[in-house]
Amino acid sequence: MDRDGPGAALPHRGPVGILADAPPAAGRAGVNAGGSVEVKRQVSAGGVVVRPGDSLELCLIRPAGRSVWALPKGWVEPGETHEMAALREIREETGLDGVIQADLGEIDYWFYSRGDEARVHKIVHYYLMRAIGGDTAQHDHEVAEAAWFDVEAALDRMTYPNERQIVRKALEEVARCD
Repeated sequence: MDRDGPGAALPHRGPVGILADAPPAAGRAGVNAGGSVEVKRQVSAGGVVVRPGDSLELCLIRPAGRSVWALPKGWVEPGETHEMAALREIREETGLDGVIQADLGEIDYWFYSRGDEARVHKIVHYYLMRAIGGDTAQHDHEVAEAAWFDVEAALDRMTYPNERQIVRKALEEVARCD
C-alpha cells in the first residue's frame, strides 16, 4: 500500500532533483554536498473496482491511521506486470477479487518522503475492474476500512482530485461498455 497519496504531492519545481525555491544547503537531510535533493521513482498500480446492480457502486479504502478515502493501489513488485500488481493490490486492500475491464491510464505526482529523505516521483497505473467475488471485511491490516459507495457518494468522499478524474474516466468506460 502507498504511504503517500496524491494529496501529499508537491508540484514539480525546477530541474528534477533540485528544489528551485529552496537554497542548497549541504548537510540538510536529503541534500547532498552539491545542493541537490535525492530523487526516487516509485511505480504503483491499482484500480477502480465497480459492482453493477440497481446502481453502480465503487469500492474505496481508508488506510489505517489516516482519514483519507482513496482508490486501492500499491507498489509493483519485482517480476509483476502493472496488471498483476493491480489485481494483487485490490485483493489485499479491499478483500475483493476482480477482473480487469479497461486500462484507465496513469497519474503521476511528486512528494517528499521524510522516511527516505528524498523527493519521490510516483507513477500509478489504474485499471477499471469488475468485482467478481470476495468480501470487503477481508482487507489487510494496512487498511482500516474498505467500503462500497454509490458513484456520487464515492466522488464526494474521495480525498484526491486526480483520483476523482480516474473515476470519471472509469465511468465513461463503463457507459461505453453498456
